[in-house]
Amino acid sequence: MERINLREFLLSIRKLGNKNEFMQKEIKKYIKYIEKNLLYISLIILFILLFSYVFSSCFRFVLYFLNIEPNFLVVFITAITLIFSAIENKKERKYNFNLNLKNSVEEKAAIVIGKLFIMMNDSQNYLQTIKDIKNAIEKNKKFVDMNNVLSLDLLKKDRELVGSYIVIYFSQYIQNDWNLMVDKINKIGTNCSMAMTNYNENYNLINTAGFENETLSNIDNTIKESEILNEEIYELTEKMKNTLLSIIVENNNKMKEKYIN
Repeated sequence: MERINLREFLLSIRKLGNKNEFMQKEIKKYIKYIEKNLLYISLIILFILLFSYVFSSCFRFVLYFLNIEPNFLVVFITAITLIFSAIENKKERKYNFNLNLKNSVEEKAAIVIGKLFIMMNDSQNYLQTIKDIKNAIEKNKKFVDMNNVLSLDLLKKDRELVGSYIVIYFSQYIQNDWNLMVDKINKIGTNCSMAMTNYNENYNLINTAGFENETLSNIDNTIKESEILNEEIYELTEKMKNTLLSIIVENNNKMKEKYIN
């Protein structure tokens, strides 16, 4: 009795499995191709049948023998073609809908990313303003807010709109990080506002004997806290930006896989 080599037997099973997997992939590829070109294939079949009927007596004899009316055959194939055409139109509408949705998501993501960078820049301006106030105190000179960093429009511009985009399109991805960022930029903005308000109100008294102001006296601690907030805002900006970009790439890949490949 011939002895069976277990290793060779297992290898043969694995090869057979790989071969079946390859065949399944090929079959799926051809099925996908047929589905994609179903309308054109049906039209080709229709033309072949019409050509055969006109130029082939054998084909006409077969139809006669099977008692099939040529007109019925033409009408039947035409009806099938119209059905396929309707299916293709439905697929086209679905494709356009998905394309518009993808473009809408990309547009909203771009707006959100733009606002993130604006807020990060605001954070840097707040921090720099606090440092400039400290410098003005040390050098006994008048500080002027040339950048108008405390403008309400600057703080709130487009934030509600961007927040609504995040809730509608990206809630499960960056909602928590967005809330954290808004909270942190509000804190650093408050630090800046407190420092500037106390400086402006007490400008003429700062260098007088016995002057005390808790906010201005603790401005070094305020700067340290604001530097930490600014760094955290930068990290959140990068994190959310990368998340949104990955969503755009993923959507593009899905569209390619579904409608192009």
